[in-house]
Amino acid sequence: MPDTKEMSDILYPESKPFNEGTLPVSGIHTLSYKEYGNKDGIPIVYLHGGPGAGSGPHFHRFFDPDTFHIIIYDQRGAGESKPAADIRDNTPDLLVEDLEKLKNHLGIDQWHVYGGSWGSTLALLYAEEYPASVKSLTLRGIFMLRQKDIDLFYRAAEMFLPEETRKFREFLPEAERGNVVESYYKRLTDPDPAIHFPAAQAWAYYEAVSCYLSPPPEAELRDPDEVALNIARLELHFFRNGRLTPDDRILKNVDKIRHIPTLVVQGSYDIVCPPEIAYDLHQVFPEAHMQMTIAGHGATEPANMKALVEATDRIRDSGSPVPRKKAPPSPPASKPSVP
Repeated sequence: MPDTKEMSDILYPESKPFNEGTLPVSGIHTLSYKEYGNKDGIPIVYLHGGPGAGSGPHFHRFFDPDTFHIIIYDQRGAGESKPAADIRDNTPDLLVEDLEKLKNHLGIDQWHVYGGSWGSTLALLYAEEYPASVKSLTLRGIFMLRQKDIDLFYRAAEMFLPEETRKFREFLPEAERGNVVESYYKRLTDPDPAIHFPAAQAWAYYEAVSCYLSPPPEAELRDPDEVALNIARLELHFFRNGRLTPDDRILKNVDKIRHIPTLVVQGSYDIVCPPEIAYDLHQVFPEAHMQMTIAGHGATEPANMKALVEATDRIRDSGSPVPRKKAPPSPPASKPSVP
């Protein structure tokens, strides 16, 4: 996405990584990662969304580079990780293990974890599996990989983006529209680029246009075919094949992370991850601080950007993304009694 005036005004300036590397995590997959900021600073890792979206060039700009040791990486099959768009040996639990391997590879004992959308799913799963590794959670656009979460996205998109939903469905021949998910999955996993690339473009664009209160021009939402395939194939793979057991596993394991300072930034008009999902989390995890914004889904929605940068600044200044509670006002001084 091209830089906008809001991004320039809210985010930290562009900088170059001080280190780039790769990490083999299986016989198939090798992760790509970059380190920005201060190598001796506060470690914080950014978990990208999608699944499959990979790292954006602006991700490191949510953090003060003088203070933070910023780790940006691409999950299996995403971004610059190899092989691209590969769904073999690609499950939520394996992605959680990859994150711990990356932490150990970089010689980090504990780090702050930041994730939005699918990144929030992985952040919660990781914290529940490795609570001793996590100093805080900064989450945006909660998604917990339940069937309910998937259904809410499609229902919200159909209600608020009916024309885009029509185009998304009508990309498929009429005979394939009875089960849209299965029809797209068949096309996205077809080895023929003439079949999988057009399907990837239709899928990825439908999600992209759903991310904004006021979407940018279509050309800015269109990714190259290879990037669209990463997003579409991996996303549908996890929706279809990577489901958690039980379905509400994240909610059932919240007791493991109640002690971790947690902030949730949630767009009030988020179509991709509607607020009901964040509300479900907050009902069982009231210790997490919920901050509603007048925004859609995207991290670069101005209200979301502002809330997220303020959160990382609080980590810098106090060690926690959660706003400090204001002290109650002092009672008025009692008047001296009149004799």
